Amino acid sequence: MSYFKFQPTAVAALAALLLAGPLAHAQQAPATTGKVKTKTKRAPATQTAPAPAAAGAALAPPPPAVGGPRPPRPGDGPGRPGDGPGRPDGPGPRKGGAQVLTDFSGTLTNYTAANDDQVYDAFTLKTSTGTETVRFPRHLAQALMAAAKAGSQVTVSGFRDTDPEGRPALHLVSLTAGGQTVRDTPPVRPTTPPTEEAATVRGTVQRLGQDPKGRTNALVMNDGTIVRLSPAAAEQLAEKLRVGATVAATGALRAAAPGEVAAKPVRVVRAQTITLDGVQFLVQ
Repeated sequence: MSYFKFQPTAVAALAALLLAGPLAHAQQAPATTGKVKTKTKRAPATQTAPAPAAAGAALAPPPPAVGGPRPPRPGDGPGRPGDGPGRPDGPGPRKGGAQVLTDFSGTLTNYTAANDDQVYDAFTLKTSTGTETVRFPRHLAQALMAAAKAGSQVTVSGFRDTDPEGRPALHLVSLTAGGQTVRDTPPVRPTTPPTEEAATVRGTVQRLGQDPKGRTNALVMNDGTIVRLSPAAAEQLAEKLRVGATVAATGALRAAAPGEVAAKPVRVVRAQTITLDGVQFLVQ
């Protein structure tokens, strides 16, 4: 009787032991969400679109294409150096490049000096169709005057451009007269530099002289003396350089260069010091 009394209890205990192992293992395992994790193939990387710029923000220009022109930048525009063909600084003959040459035949009527220094640098040519003003470098004056005097029949080869005042002009390349030809060649430098003579100038400014670029480079005094200044010095003293101003200057008297011929004597002084409004300046 005792065997059958305790048998259900033993069976129950054994069942409890058998169930205790799986239950403990289930309590230790992490809870699952019920989703099945699958292995997927990674898609190739793609370029992410840039985020839109904030309102009012400056946008950087796109990078230039390889071998192509750069995009425009602030300040770009016509007239910038290197942007394309154009005229050199200021009026006058072009330097370099190609020029169309034209031949003119006629009578050389007279030589003229179209500069403050009063040195011959042009002549008048009367042709069958009109009158031409032919300009030439100063150092050719002696050779041209020896080959062709006023009234001579000449043939001129030259090209058209503008003079320092912006007027149309014909620039000489060569002149032929009586079987003799004078060509535009570089000036011959003297073997010994001319001796400079010291000079002093006092007076009032009659007018201001300018170079081909329109910059003040000289003072023409009331007695006809020309006081030469560098463009840099003239720019620094611009407020004091005016017609009617009283000026005292010291410097070196300009000597005639080889080949030049003066239309009339003019004193040209390269200033070293100049006194304006009672203040003396060293000019270089």
